[in-house]
Amino acid sequence: MSNSGHLTIQYNLRISSELKDKISKSAKELNRSMNSDIVARLEESFEQKAFESLESVPTEDLMKELAKRLDGFSVVAK
Repeated sequence: MSNSGHLTIQYNLRISSELKDKISKSAKELNRSMNSDIVARLEESFEQKAFESLESVPTEDLMKELAKRLDGFSVVAK
């Protein structure tokens, strides 16, 4: 089975009816399937963890890394 170029698997999950209702409501509000809503929420949780790990890096080190990555780029005003 393929989904946007990614291999997918089917996984049976047991959740409370209350959680199912919350997911259903969220999916409807965002105009997506419950499955898509669950997957998006899981992916976001992993992205958040990756971002939180940066919080322990000193700001000065982050600024140095940003400057290094931007070296050679220029800003063009329009």
